[in-house]
Formats: sequence, C-alpha cells, structure tokens
Amino acid sequence: MLLFILTFIVSKYLFHKGKKSFGFAADATTFLLFFSVSNAFSIIFSKSVFLLLIVASLLIATIFTYLDWRKQKEIEVIPLLRKIWRLLFLLLSVAYAFIWLIGVIQYVLYYIS
Repeated sequence: MLLFILTFIVSKYLFHKGKKSFGFAADATTFLLFFSVSNAFSIIFSKSVFLLLIVASLLIATIFTYLDWRKQKEIEVIPLLRKIWRLLFLLLSVAYAFIWLIGVIQYVLYYIS
C-alpha cells in the first residue's frame, strides 16, 4: 500500500490530474499485488496460490471479455483491459488486507499464549 501512495504522489506531480494519477498508481500497484498476495499467503498458510491467482485472473478476464462482447458486439481492447486490471486491483487489495489482518491476529495470538 505504501507503493500505491508513493506512486500516486509522484504521478500527481507529473500528470497534475487526480483521476489519471489514481489510475496510474492502481495499475502499477496491481502488478506487485499479485506477488504480495501470493507471498503473504504462502508465509501465513504455507501454501502457494500464485498459480491460482493467475487462473482466477484469466477467468475474470474471460468473463469480462464475454460480457463486453455480448453488450457491444465489438470489443474495444484498451478500455476492456483497463476494466479488468482495475477490478483485479480491487480484489487483490481486499485479499491483501484480509491476509494482513489474519497475519496480525495470528501474531497476537502466538504471543498471548
């Protein structure tokens, strides 16, 4: 999340536009969230989920592409990819927050007992 904030600040300085800066920061952070969520999950639960994240992302992309095709009959690639990437940002951010919370709870319970 620190990377998101830093990227947002730098891009806001470069672009001078809030919405474009937020989107750029989300796009840059999404790539790293794939690795962060996978790594945090494997540390806490000793199971790798990287391949599962990739498969789930491809499934989401397939569903979004199908829905976009059904609605418009002509697929605009860049807006479609942007929608998919932003949805993945939201999902991975929520997953990271939950994994982080579980890790904190496990850490506290370990030192209490």
